[in-house]
Amino acid sequence: MFLALKEMKKEKGRFILIISIVVLISYLVFFLTSLAYGLSSSDRLAVDLWNGNRVILQKGTNKNILSSVLEKEDIDKFKGHDISPINVLSAVAYKNGDTSENTTYSIFIMGLDKKSKARPSIVEGRDIEDFTKEIVGSKSLKDEEGFKLGDKIRLSQNDKEYEIVGFTEESKFSVRPVFYTSVESASNQAMNYKKEDADTSPQMPHNSPERISGIIVHDDKKIENDNYDIVEINEFIKKLPGYTAQNLTFIMMIGFLIVISSIVLGVFIYIITMQKKQTFAILKIQGISSYYISKSVIFQTLILVFLGVLIGLGLTYISNIFLPAKVPFKVNFTNYLIISLLMIITSLLGAIFSVRAVSKVEALEALE
Repeated sequence: MFLALKEMKKEKGRFILIISIVVLISYLVFFLTSLAYGLSSSDRLAVDLWNGNRVILQKGTNKNILSSVLEKEDIDKFKGHDISPINVLSAVAYKNGDTSENTTYSIFIMGLDKKSKARPSIVEGRDIEDFTKEIVGSKSLKDEEGFKLGDKIRLSQNDKEYEIVGFTEESKFSVRPVFYTSVESASNQAMNYKKEDADTSPQMPHNSPERISGIIVHDDKKIENDNYDIVEINEFIKKLPGYTAQNLTFIMMIGFLIVISSIVLGVFIYIITMQKKQTFAILKIQGISSYYISKSVIFQTLILVFLGVLIGLGLTYISNIFLPAKVPFKVNFTNYLIISLLMIITSLLGAIFSVRAVSKVEALEALE
């Protein structure tokens, strides 16, 4: 250890350069991993907030809640379970009645009972008191799109206008922000009838069947009913449009990047160590054992890579603070830990292989 630290102190410029290479490689990997994880999370954030174990859908809809239609009476068949009926609709909304492109947003509307376990917490403002006039939305609408309490949204399909009275935890579904209302207000029937349509109430047309998109199951009790698709929550997420294909692409891309970066780092450490062959030969002549030299090289490698990875992590965290809110960048320390360990291990392997090669060389031969 003394030998390793003394060399680093003497050759500051050289070792700063080595650390810089490690920093750049680790920062690149951490940054791209965060982007991939952020984009992946944007598909499923709303589902994660459901606190559900399974989802009950209409049979034959390919486990897609947007294609599923259940009668409201179907809820009674699962009353022995801890459940939350839900409506999910894709919509286009205009901010404060302005129909220009800059104030037009593709959104999802989720209808849930006010006391449902699947409903996210309100983090700003208040909850809905009048479902015919008020709505709450994901805080990402405030952070990314500049929405604020008191703003109004008008839905393109029925011209209904709602005032935003609160913001929930960040919630997105298939990358789009989510607004929340009641189950009845988010039904297809309510959304597809305009104000001026005859026989129409603010929430639900008269004499029309009440329907829902699905039922979220919160408990682990066994369900046996062949008339429905009963989907585990992880399987449901995998079936979200484009989710699996997108994730496989990111996994392959980031996986190869991590492997290649780790190999490059290992080879880089190997070459750097091999270049010091003559230095090791002089140390051997002076009576310093191969074991002591090996230990010093490994310790030195550990310090260099650890510092480089740590700085790379710091830069990634700083990037997260300064990047615009619209960039799908999410910090995940579990991923960072795995990547860091992989980089450190491959670097140490590079150092070990180089030390083995050097230790076999005779001192006088190395000086020739």
